[in-house]
Amino acid sequence: MSNETISSSRFFPLLRKRYAGGPSIMLCRTPELEYASTVNLAGKKALDHCCGDGVFAELAWPNARFSAGCDLDSAAIERAKGAGRHERLAVCDAAQRLPYEDGEFDLVFDNSALEHIPDVDSALREIARVTRPGGEFAFNVLNERYFEWWPATAAPANDYRAWQPFIHAFSLAEWRRRLQSAGFEITRVSGYFDRRAAGMLALLDGEFSGAHLRQRASKIVDAHSKSALSRLLWRRRIGAVRWRTGPDDGAGFFIECLRKA
Repeated sequence: MSNETISSSRFFPLLRKRYAGGPSIMLCRTPELEYASTVNLAGKKALDHCCGDGVFAELAWPNARFSAGCDLDSAAIERAKGAGRHERLAVCDAAQRLPYEDGEFDLVFDNSALEHIPDVDSALREIARVTRPGGEFAFNVLNERYFEWWPATAAPANDYRAWQPFIHAFSLAEWRRRLQSAGFEITRVSGYFDRRAAGMLALLDGEFSGAHLRQRASKIVDAHSKSALSRLLWRRRIGAVRWRTGPDDGAGFFIECLRKA
């Protein structure tokens, strides 16, 4: 196996620069981009589901555009317009009816948003509705191991889930059941983040999101913001962990599906 540390990823230099103040984002985006970038948009009518501000699409597919993108956050949609990675954009609730025709898309992609949607089954049914029979659906999501492996040094997991609305942490079997119910068949699963990487993400995301969203005091965040040495040491720690695991061995899944006829 090739050297698959975070620092060896072709995306790491871009992420290190863009998210210099957010090391947890630097860490979590690396495997997400590695897997997402293997999805081929060429010649396909594709929907970027819960597209956010368009930065992820810009990084993963610098030479391609989505046919459409949608997100609940109107401010993010305005920023996505500037990124220019979507032919059209819409503000919508992903758990409600999407503003697209039945079977309109050959491909739907979602990056790490499904775990935050309260009615995820409704969201999956809507994704299935707008995907043509035989079309593709691919998504990243953290799973139940992320919380099973929660480190003692991190903020309590229940506190974290209160300010980061992480609602669904499903096993692969549970995802398979829910996807089948919505009309999808899993064709491939890829894994990411072993216990070490997952623990580092939990620690950093708990500290930085807690400080940003809840104004929680954090020595880690304070040191990172004030000390170049602290930032360097965290970049080295992050860069040294490996991101790829076996399909059902890590704290994250990249799941690829086909819409059943």
